[in-house]
Amino acid sequence: MAAVTALSALGAVAPASAAPPAGAAPPAGAVCPSWDTGHINGSGGATTTIMAPEGMVITAVCVKAGSVKQGAGPEITNYDPGVASLTIWHSTGKDISHYSVMYSDGGPIS
Repeated sequence: MAAVTALSALGAVAPASAAPPAGAAPPAGAVCPSWDTGHINGSGGATTTIMAPEGMVITAVCVKAGSVKQGAGPEITNYDPGVASLTIWHSTGKDISHYSVMYSDGGPIS
């Protein structure tokens, strides 16, 4: 697995091995969109490694670590091309509250 690289505040997710993705504007609400996974609760840590299901790639991830007022609201990162796995975290370094993932049919996997 390639070294995890730090990304900008809107790109608070690092692919296991891919070029840094373009960031997207955070969602208007105070929670991540449900997308393909629904909201997945954090496990109590500041990072989580996720893997795409067989035949799929991860194309976007939203991570939330606290309240919008605290600057820990939802952060979205898009991946093009999609990635097979990655380690996610919030730019604040706080424990992950919840996250959601968007998948696409497989293709070139990074």
